[in-house]
Amino acid sequence: MNKQEEIENENIYEHAEEKIQFGESLRAYIAEHPDIDGLQKLSRKINQELKFLHKVYKNGTLKKEHLQCSNLTHFSALVDTLKIVENCQSVNKIFTIDDRKTTVDIICDNGLTWIKVVARNPKSLSQIYMGNASYGVRSIVDQAREYVECAKTHPCLFQTPKVIFVFTNGIGNNLANKLEKNGIVVRGQRIEDYDILESESDSDFSTSEDENEDICLQPPSCLEPNDLSTQNIAHIKKVNLDVSAMLAYCCSVANGSAHLYDFDVPVLKQQAEWERQRPVKPILDKFFEGKKLYCCQTAKESFENIVNTVGGPKEKVRAEEFLKRVTVLPDNATCKDTAEGKADSDIFNQIQFTANKSLAVGGKIRQRSLTIFMFGDRIQAITVTSNDGFVRAARQQNINFVVFVHESRALTEQKEMLKAKPLDQNK
Repeated sequence: MNKQEEIENENIYEHAEEKIQFGESLRAYIAEHPDIDGLQKLSRKINQELKFLHKVYKNGTLKKEHLQCSNLTHFSALVDTLKIVENCQSVNKIFTIDDRKTTVDIICDNGLTWIKVVARNPKSLSQIYMGNASYGVRSIVDQAREYVECAKTHPCLFQTPKVIFVFTNGIGNNLANKLEKNGIVVRGQRIEDYDILESESDSDFSTSEDENEDICLQPPSCLEPNDLSTQNIAHIKKVNLDVSAMLAYCCSVANGSAHLYDFDVPVLKQQAEWERQRPVKPILDKFFEGKKLYCCQTAKESFENIVNTVGGPKEKVRAEEFLKRVTVLPDNATCKDTAEGKADSDIFNQIQFTANKSLAVGGKIRQRSLTIFMFGDRIQAITVTSNDGFVRAARQQNINFVVFVHESRALTEQKEMLKAKPLDQNK
């Protein structure tokens, strides 16, 4: 063992000693409050953590991962929160809804307030929400919706309990806004460093989140669009249009206004900059060349609803003209329903859903997106989309759709008429 390794090893053991002492203090606090339901169970969990740390400390097998994976951090945050609430009735209370168990960290205020304590760092919370996590890891928004649903089915004193999420290490501001829109009271520092960009459904010119659930307005992530796109698909002459692709094709910013206006909304400002650097419509036109355009009924209806609600006059005209080029089929259509007839591309055999191969809805896998992508799979068409979050989340579940991924663009004409500034004013 070299000098550096010896120093690191000493630091790990010092950190372990601190963890153990800290765990003992948590156990001592719990012993002083024997009347709160669930605290004794929490004490036993802390004992298990301490027993394990004592064991690896004593036999010299302690590793950094043992400290990083310790639940003592969460237990500490829970106890710290417990110290500042009033009239606590229960800790780690389990409720059941539709055979699903929901564990509420703290119940207080005579049962009228439910508290979830979150000790994860804000960067991790944002990454999980954006789909950068292993399969099965639910985002904080998924958990919020579960809490709210559960609270509604377990009223107290004829009232729905208020749900509070306490973030002991902070949370991204936009992610906090998303939680609040789902009925959560957010406590904790709001941090912009690890924030998510708001989607169109979060901005002041949008419709409901359900109508815009799969429109991904995020910048290219660590994977550029070309890296997400399926390779060797030039022989496939059918295109399945996602809602995001139709919006990008018809929006004002992709039809000249990027060179005319500057926007005060950060997402639109960023997209206009992308458009000036990499115009998306010529990319789509080139890709559509020689191909038949399809979309499912759900995609058509969603596209029309969004355009009619937030689109400007010229965007509405472009949308109407563009749909004339598109063949609309039922959501459950198959390859036989297309003009090209039966299936002829082996690449789709890697996707076909079976009893052992399906996608779980949750996080970036939204039901409407799943309907649209599965439609493309069944008719054996390349799905053109900017919804890279869905594509990545599907890959994490070992489902590789045949896709062409482009940068996202939002409808902007209404913003241009109301708030946008001519670009020359900023030069």
